[in-house]
Order: sequence, then C-alpha cells, then structure tokens
Amino acid sequence: MKDTILSDIYKVMQHEAAPLNANEIQKKLTSIGRTKKNTKEIGADQIRKRIRENPSLFGIIKEAKPNTYILKHQNFNLWVLKTVHEDDKASQTIDSYEDSLSEHYNYDNFVANSKQVAKNDLAILIDKEKILGFAKIDHIQSTKGTKVIRRCPECPSTTIDKRKTKTPVYRCNKGHEFEIPLEEPKAVTKYSAVFNVFISVDNLNSNLNQLRPYYSNGYNQNMSIQLLSVDVLFQFEGVYEQLLTSSNSSIKLEGNEGYEEGDQYISNDLDEREKIIRSIKLRRGQQEFRRKLLKRYNNTCVITGCKIVDILEAAHIKPYRGANDNHLSNGILLRADIHTLFDLNLVAIEPKTLKVHFNRRVAQEYTAYHLKKLDEFSDLIDERSLADRWSNFIAT
Repeated sequence: MKDTILSDIYKVMQHEAAPLNANEIQKKLTSIGRTKKNTKEIGADQIRKRIRENPSLFGIIKEAKPNTYILKHQNFNLWVLKTVHEDDKASQTIDSYEDSLSEHYNYDNFVANSKQVAKNDLAILIDKEKILGFAKIDHIQSTKGTKVIRRCPECPSTTIDKRKTKTPVYRCNKGHEFEIPLEEPKAVTKYSAVFNVFISVDNLNSNLNQLRPYYSNGYNQNMSIQLLSVDVLFQFEGVYEQLLTSSNSSIKLEGNEGYEEGDQYISNDLDEREKIIRSIKLRRGQQEFRRKLLKRYNNTCVITGCKIVDILEAAHIKPYRGANDNHLSNGILLRADIHTLFDLNLVAIEPKTLKVHFNRRVAQEYTAYHLKKLDEFSDLIDERSLADRWSNFIAT
C-alpha cells in the first residue's frame, strides 16, 4: 500500500537544501499539488510521526527549536533495468547478457545510460511482463570484449523482430523482411552492476503500469536502462527502507537458531526475508565460479535438466577448501534441492558409469532421476573428484 503522506514529505524535502521543521513542511505541501483542505488534514504531528518512523530516510536536528529535519541518502539514482528470460533469448538481435537476477545485471557501452549507472544507485528489475525485484548496486565491474550485433541486411537498423509464424522470419522497424540478419562483431566495454542487496517482489504488486508515471524522461519500451523518480519506491511498502539500510555483510546467527519445543511463540514483526536472500547468494557459491559453470553447462542442472537460472547453484564435487577447488572440472551445476542432497551425501554420481544414485531415504521422491546416466558430461567432470564423493556416499 502506498504511503501518500510519506511520499509527499519526501517530495518536499527532495527540493530543500536547508532543514525544515514540521510546520514548514506542512506549508510546502501545497506546492506539490495538494489543496489547502487536504493539507490541513496532514497535521504537523502526523509529519513528525512519519519522520520518526523512517529514520533511514530522514535526519533530525534536535538542537533546533522546534526540531528540524533533513533528507538522507540523496546522492543516488533509481534505474529500471530490463532483463530477458531464458526462453526469450533466442529472439534477441544481440548476444545474451547472461543476467543473474539477484546478483548482477550485465550491459555494455552500446546501451543507453550505460555510463550513468553508478555505485550505490538503486534499481527496479523488470522483464517485459512484470516487476521482478529491487536491488542496490554495490559496484560496477568493467571489462573489454566483443559482442555480435544483428542488423537488417537492407538498412543499418538493429531494431529487429523475430516472428513466430510469418515468413520471412525477421522484420526490421523500417519494414524490411528477411530470413537471416547480418552479424557484425563489435568491440565493446562490458559492464556488470553487482548487487549487495536484492529484494524479491514476493507479494507486492508486480504490475509494470504503476511505474509509467515515474519515468524521468518518459517511458520508452525499446530502452533497457531508464531513469525513474525515487518517489515510485513509496508504492512498495518497506522496500525503500530495506534498500537503504541492508548490506551484504555475512550472516551471523545470534543465540539459538530456532525455538525449543514448548517455547511460546512471540511475534516481533521483524522482516527477515533479506537475510534469506543473502543466504541464497552465499549458498550459490562464488559468483565467478557460478557464472562459468552456467556457461559450461548451458544454464542446465546436470541431473534434472532444470533451466531456471535463479535456482541453479554452483556445486563443488570435492568440497571447497581454497581457490584451487574452483577448477571447473571440480564443479557441476545443480538445482537447489539437488545441491542440498549432494552436500548431505544423499545423492552421488558413480565415477565409472556416470549414473546418478539417490540414497534410499530420498529415492522415492526422485525416481525420475535415479540411475540416470550423465554421459553427455563425461568430458566436463573430474573422475577423481567424483570418486572421493562416491566413497562418502556409499558410506552414508
């Protein structure tokens, strides 16, 4: 639910360099389109209450009488970052950027606004149908590389639609139709915006239309990176504060990990979903190792064939003890539940035959994959590492 009072207070403070007290904020609300009647309904006490409830957004200068307030965290932008699902990548007219939803967003210097995205900026990740999540950018990585750009053979246009039923298959925005686009390799600077906070959209409204009024330069369906007004974050309860206050620090369990039977349940209204997201990121293994395994195994779990990238994890065959164990032949790509079983020695791959074996305790739930042969991966997996894991499995 949108907090319109908080949003309007933020709008007022956004344009003020000097601190304001509650009465001054109340008077300035009329300048953002509120009628005098509505302004009176938002009293100074309500303004003070909202500010006290949102310490991550507002600073309080108590030395002033009455107290005055300033807006924190003004030195960042909010971006919409459009990503592409695996099923849609076949129709792209440029090489895939291989985004990983909760970890990073990849782009290059040919993308509009590529040089404006910066450390500490916030982002709303979307696809062509819905909002996927919210993120804070920890840093930007850059490397030199190449990409293939596909364009119309009749004109320079790279705006090309791949049609599912009509022939010729391709049509550019100038009206030319053709079977095969021209491919041109281009030298590029590749960027990766690496997130230190990611918040899943969960039960929040994921409708893209609610973003439309907040595009700073007007909505453009052909742009992947577009600037938004920060005001839009007030449409999503709790998201703005979580983005500003969360970090990527390692999770430390304090006290008991749970409650003993018989303890009384006490609701504390704390939202611990951000910890869960961070634990998923840690669980996936080192980012570079996972990225390489995704490429090596074509974004596919070797046992189940699952291609949902966001639940695929980098698994070490021989348990990780140091950087040497990040050799790609010591890694396989597994769906999250299979990875957990693998680490518990409840599933293993027989080194000689490459057959998948599940422990009898769980085999009934995974009959579709029990004794499956992984011959297609024989050149990718280190047999000695499998042997070590196999010996642990048969001893379980």
